[in-house]
Amino acid sequence: MGGAQFIGRVVSNRMQKTVVVAVDYMAYLPKLKMYEKRTAKHFAHADPGVLGCELDIGDVVKIKWTQRMSKHKNYKVENVLRKSNVYTPELGAAAVAAREQPGRQQRDSVEVAEAAMAAAAKRVQALRAA
Repeated sequence: MGGAQFIGRVVSNRMQKTVVVAVDYMAYLPKLKMYEKRTAKHFAHADPGVLGCELDIGDVVKIKWTQRMSKHKNYKVENVLRKSNVYTPELGAAAVAAREQPGRQQRDSVEVAEAAMAAAAKRVQALRAA
């Protein structure tokens, strides 16, 4: 039902079924009449069986306040909003396979720049003729 909800990023996942989530917020300083950015770190329960995936550092998650689970753990990960781009061997192999496709021609940056200049010159000629 109720309770505080925050969106933050995972900064540590070294504990079993627990992650540390950093939540950024703005605090007003009346003496200086300005705001400053602060970060709060919350311990959150993250069960991979319930979430369906392991959490990695950099993932953006939504956490919700729950009944105290341990001395420091008062939140539970509700869902994963965005996964971080973490290198895995499968992704690396897919990138290498895509790069080495037969029929894909290798071009250096000079050839690409010359092709772009030729296309731009062609468009200018068409505009001048019209």
